Amino acid sequence: MKTKDFNNNSLPLIWVGIVVASTPNYGYEDRCMVGPTRALRCSLACPLFFISVASLIWSVVICCNLTTPQIKREEVVKELNCSTKMLCFLSMAFTGIWIPGLVAWLELDKVNLRGWRKLFQIFNSWMGVCIVLLLGVGSRHFRNAVLLKYINYLKKLFHITTNEPNKHSLKDFNVIFCYLEYI
Repeated sequence: MKTKDFNNNSLPLIWVGIVVASTPNYGYEDRCMVGPTRALRCSLACPLFFISVASLIWSVVICCNLTTPQIKREEVVKELNCSTKMLCFLSMAFTGIWIPGLVAWLELDKVNLRGWRKLFQIFNSWMGVCIVLLLGVGSRHFRNAVLLKYINYLKKLFHITTNEPNKHSLKDFNVIFCYLEYI
């Protein structure tokens, strides 16, 4: 098992297992099935605070180091720059949405964010839409795959083969292929 997989999957499960095993009233709250006490909710929310703030700091540090890439291939650097900026934006959005959401869930006496729960659900669902649009549809790999399938469809539709370079319509496809390489 890789270290990345252990950190992403196993550590949160181990933490939840420790909390479930150490508290007798876990699972008795009607809203989140966590527990009625604030201490129990804090034991589950504090790691989320630290993880989200650490990921935000890590993303900002990586974005600050984009000007000095260690990779020499330009197309890889361009792709990584775009992906890194999108991931930094998503990390900022995650931290900005989840920190107040967790504070509203903890029901602290000094901070009244009870109205944030409904907004948190709306913002959290729209963050999922942003992830699909920015990292999915906005990625170069996705655009290339869609355009390549479209070009293959047009070739099949017009019965164009690469063995016949004399046809006029093949020039139009060469323009599209050059555009694909440019993207």
